[in-house]
Amino acid sequence: MISSKPGTTREIYLLTISIMSLFSIYPDAMAMSRMAEAKVHSEDGIPCFSISEKEEKRNGTPRLYALVLYDVSTKPAIKVWSFIMPVGASIPVTADHCILYGVAPAGAEAIQAPQLIFGHMYDVFLNGRPEDRTDPTRGYVGKFCMVRKLSGTTAVVPIGSNSKAWINELCPQS
Repeated sequence: MISSKPGTTREIYLLTISIMSLFSIYPDAMAMSRMAEAKVHSEDGIPCFSISEKEEKRNGTPRLYALVLYDVSTKPAIKVWSFIMPVGASIPVTADHCILYGVAPAGAEAIQAPQLIFGHMYDVFLNGRPEDRTDPTRGYVGKFCMVRKLSGTTAVVPIGSNSKAWINELCPQS
């Protein structure tokens, strides 16, 4: 048998209305962070990382504080290369200017970048955010595979976030 104490239903109702009112007054209380997709492309066979034109139009020029690259073909994933800017420092990231793999910005603390392995998938995280503090974007993520073409040249194959390869973390067979 369900018992009801006097005022219990009313108190729950008032608490629910109070919480809903609070969220309507302070919408940031319900805000969630967002990860945007990083742009990965090739500069003479070397991966280069930036943001997309779409993100730049949406958010302007974000400030980058760090970058981390993982080899996700191994389990657990292994950190391959990273850099972090000094406290209080950041660099702008635009769609038409990329950060070349292995080349850390001046003043950044970085680990040595090893040669990337053909057939492996890599995950890059650009730790940055737009200057607009109300924007929920807290970073940019991208994945790519390193492949060797029949000609013997190196190719960077970006992996779209809506693909099975992204989810399965396996390079597509060419």
